[in-house]
Amino acid sequence: MRRQGAVELPRRGSTLRMKRARRLGLTGLAALGLTLPAKPAEAVTTLTVDLSTPLGPVTHAASGSLYGVTETLPADVTGLIAPLHPRMFNNPAADVQQPVGDAIVVAGRVAPTGAQVTIRLADWFTGFYTFTSMTDWFNKIGQTVSRRKAAGLTNIYAYEIWNEPNGTWAASNPLSFNDFWMQTFAQLRQLDPTIKITGPSTNVYDQAYISSLLSFCKTNNCLPDIVGWHELEGANLTGDIQNYRALEKTLGIGPLPISINEYSGPGHIDVEGQPGASAPLIAKFERFGVDSASISFWDVAHPGRLGSLLATNTTTNGGWWFYKWYGDMAGNMVSTTPPTPSSATVLDGFANLDSTGQSGSVLFGGTNDGTVQIVVKGFQAAPFFGSTVHVEVDHTPFVSRTTAVSAINVLSSADVAVSGDQITVTVNGANGTDGYRVLITPVGGGVADAGSDAAAVDAGAKGDAGGQGGKDAGSVSDAGSRDATADDASSVADASSGGMTDAGSGSDAASSSSSSSSGGSSGGGSSSGNSDADTASSSDGGNQSSGCSCGVGARSGNAATFGWLALLPLLALRRKRRAAWR
Repeated sequence: MRRQGAVELPRRGSTLRMKRARRLGLTGLAALGLTLPAKPAEAVTTLTVDLSTPLGPVTHAASGSLYGVTETLPADVTGLIAPLHPRMFNNPAADVQQPVGDAIVVAGRVAPTGAQVTIRLADWFTGFYTFTSMTDWFNKIGQTVSRRKAAGLTNIYAYEIWNEPNGTWAASNPLSFNDFWMQTFAQLRQLDPTIKITGPSTNVYDQAYISSLLSFCKTNNCLPDIVGWHELEGANLTGDIQNYRALEKTLGIGPLPISINEYSGPGHIDVEGQPGASAPLIAKFERFGVDSASISFWDVAHPGRLGSLLATNTTTNGGWWFYKWYGDMAGNMVSTTPPTPSSATVLDGFANLDSTGQSGSVLFGGTNDGTVQIVVKGFQAAPFFGSTVHVEVDHTPFVSRTTAVSAINVLSSADVAVSGDQITVTVNGANGTDGYRVLITPVGGGVADAGSDAAAVDAGAKGDAGGQGGKDAGSVSDAGSRDATADDASSVADASSGGMTDAGSGSDAASSSSSSSSGGSSGGGSSSGNSDADTASSSDGGNQSSGCSCGVGARSGNAATFGWLALLPLLALRRKRRAAWR
């Protein structure tokens, strides 16, 4: 919000000064001998997208989750899992440490979606983790391999030898972790040589620990096919990946594919699946070519919810829609440049260009100044767009992981001229929790001919940083043309549609926009309403505004039924161990 400068009221003696000033022809503040402080420039957070710089094919690298799919949940594979086009799920080798989620069964369930599964072998043991003996360990591995072969599974991403060994491998175990790794690696290569091996899966990027293991493995011919660690503490992910790549060069190995098979924002359960926390991480995974990444599992009472992307076992939350947009991406990922590359929380985004589908999109979220500018350049690399493009700005709200969201908000929609090989999309009233998308498609087709007018898209967005909503209405306009006007458009959830009710989130704001560009149409935002509220909407130029129905879905399931509460003390221990490594 723009602050106004403070103006001092006239004090005693000011009347005389005013009279003298009038005789000198002075008026206003000058007459009082006062000056109005200059208004500070409104802060803007800018993300730049270059369509002409491809990063590689779209793989949806970060769309999987840890224990996000079980033997039965989500039940609707086609409707809830498949639209995300998940890359890799991480699941237990057996229902021992985790009471549900058997990797072999899950791999069979998700195979039709194209997803792969990492088998976490350490989950054969109870706790974190009670090792027995190498004889028993090899027997357990053998059972897993036999089941994998009997099931005829071809979508196994890798065997993960151990989980967080820098915090869970006990000094009292009969051999060092390096020796354990070497023997396990050899056994897996003998039993199932076609399946890759990943590790060490440390609880943070532990450079010293990883370096020691990889040096040992290079000497003993047991290097992992895929190197991996976890990112859960809001660390400098950019620095971690760059440090690891430098380490490979020092050791004379690789480059190896990287798997971040547990990731979340530093808020852990409070931000798990949240678009604003996920976007900066996904952006860096894509920017640095991470092969796979899985959302964490802090919500231990609710396995099978795709990494907190579901409000209940059957209903989506705002995070699901953000990852669905991610799943919609095709073609190539392209370069993005954020305002703060080293931050795991400041706004960042990732983008694609789909020449076959003739579209491009930018997904973004994270901490910002309330006004976000998305500069998209490099249109000459995509001549199918033509000299004018159609730009749609979408928004998905996130109040909490248990707040159901049944659809997205279309904030604005307009045709915009490409000028100087770029356009600028401005989103006003943005917050740090929600997710946003800019979708670009052709209008009339043909070869691009950059127009002379600067183009800008201005979209209103929900503005409260707490995810409660703001009232800032934006517009879609072609810069240099007439000013756009904004007509408020809002919609509230009808309780008879989807059975969702408001649980007091306080989200009563509406986002809206109107267009002054050729062919532009307005988009409507949404607000959470009471359960008996009627749906209301408005239109601009004859085009119906669209919105979403948002509410708090009731929790279902009994944590005790799954035995998850027994793991809570272990989870606390895990957090303490992680804290020690910060």
